[in-house]
Amino acid sequence: MRAYAVRKVTHADFEARVRRIDPQFATQGAAVAGTPARTSKRPLVSGLCGFLWAGVVIAVARNQPAIEASLLQGSLPEQYHVYIFGAIAALLAVSGVMVMMHLLRVVSRRGSARSNSAGLLAGIAAAAVMSLIPAHVYETGLGLLDENSRDMIVSASNSVRATSGLDIRGATFVTALGN
Repeated sequence: MRAYAVRKVTHADFEARVRRIDPQFATQGAAVAGTPARTSKRPLVSGLCGFLWAGVVIAVARNQPAIEASLLQGSLPEQYHVYIFGAIAALLAVSGVMVMMHLLRVVSRRGSARSNSAGLLAGIAAAAVMSLIPAHVYETGLGLLDENSRDMIVSASNSVRATSGLDIRGATFVTALGN
């Protein structure tokens, strides 16, 4: 049999092993190393994401007959339409659950832990309010633009079209079909 060198492990050996395994714990101690990582606070980005998310969900929820008409005109076989409407129903259900989750997070948390959820909910509220505004209000607002503003918008769209190579003049959105 082979003889093994057995020696007593000292506190210095233990500290050397801790430095090898977890250097942050070795330098900062248990109080700092055990704290969870802080999330970045970006309420404006969260608000924009909430606005876009709610806008898509509201447009899909309001225009299901238009989506059905679009599917009937398309080349997708009718037997697969059930899957499309199932995915739409799943989108609406998951969105409702996520809104409730963020609402509970805003209510239950304190301080900076709820800033992203609060921004998200503010964006959702803004999208809900924007969806309640009648279409003729938007048309009246665009009619108030003077000739210079219209020329500026046309020039901007032409420059985007020239640099990107996209021609979206004939594109229609699903939300425009239901109005």
